[in-house]
Amino acid sequence: MPLIALLLCTLFHLVHSKILLPGPSGPCQVHIKSTELVDTSRVDPYSPKHDARAIMVSTFAPVHCGEVHYTPYIPPRIFPEASQKMKLPNSTLNIFELPSFAPSEDHHNDSKKYPVILFSPGMGSSRLIYANLLEEVASAGFLVISIDHPHDAAAVEFPDGHVIPMNPNIPHNVPLALKTRVGDVIFTLNQLQRNIQSILPSSFSSKLYLDNVAVVGHSEGGATAAAAMFNDTRFAGGINLDGSLFGPVVQKGLDRPLINIGDPHLAKEQHWAWDVIWSRLRGFKLQLRIHDIKHLGFTDLPLVFDSAPNAKALRNESAEHLGSLPGLGTLPGLRVRAILAEYITAACGFFVTGKKSDLLNGPSPLYPEVAYVRQ
Repeated sequence: MPLIALLLCTLFHLVHSKILLPGPSGPCQVHIKSTELVDTSRVDPYSPKHDARAIMVSTFAPVHCGEVHYTPYIPPRIFPEASQKMKLPNSTLNIFELPSFAPSEDHHNDSKKYPVILFSPGMGSSRLIYANLLEEVASAGFLVISIDHPHDAAAVEFPDGHVIPMNPNIPHNVPLALKTRVGDVIFTLNQLQRNIQSILPSSFSSKLYLDNVAVVGHSEGGATAAAAMFNDTRFAGGINLDGSLFGPVVQKGLDRPLINIGDPHLAKEQHWAWDVIWSRLRGFKLQLRIHDIKHLGFTDLPLVFDSAPNAKALRNESAEHLGSLPGLGTLPGLRVRAILAEYITAACGFFVTGKKSDLLNGPSPLYPEVAYVRQ
């Protein structure tokens, strides 16, 4: 689905504006680096010149990590009177808190290890329109690497300035696209293990969990995540964000954790695949649905639109451009980011370290929008 085209179409009002998106809320600062990786062992199946497969990745590295403490926005003894003066319900002000950053004991300890997450975007999408979400995830103490799949992505720009647009024939051969994507993900993990400094920002000097890595994807990227797990046991667990599943993994399943998040009724084949693979998942498994979020809501677009001066008009305009295609949903962008980041970090932390968050055990009053469909 050409999400970049949608983004350009709906954001034409903002060409002459500079708008800051909300920064990450976690206890770590995040340094971002883009890198070209060339896999000389593979020929790009879409290259007319049969070039070696080249991809672009973005690395989101947590640095200067500390701890976030929360204090009441209004002290408990003050908020009843403050609420009365402002003619607010008594319970209005006592739910707000202010975050405060404090260095942790291992603030300068390079021996701390961080989990790694590889991320695959949707078909016709770009790694760039997930950057705000992935920066939020990284700020919680995860090294995140997002991968563009050239010819499959809407457009990929390389360091020498050349741009590879999407090949319109790719959606007609999903098995080849999936095989190529899985190769990209596995190659990226190989590079992390063999040539790590080419991917990491120079500011990051800590250790990583590289023997067991989490893999996450949206839409076709979700299918990529599941297929990568099926092909490589170094992937300790995966998250499928609203994606149809394809290939042998559907019939043969997995012995490691897989979490599906989304609406299985968006496509008949997706509903079928989610049902079939469920009984074949032999590790931890979970199926969640987030109310008021649609397919494109798993990108940064809800937050991007909400950050615009004319947010409501922009959302309405995007709905008109999308027509019958799955849209964004109505959940506010910041809330979308908070929910996705919280569940991604809880799940991936469990995949890599084995420490299970209560969030994975059942519904949380902190996130009433999240329904636990199957456990």
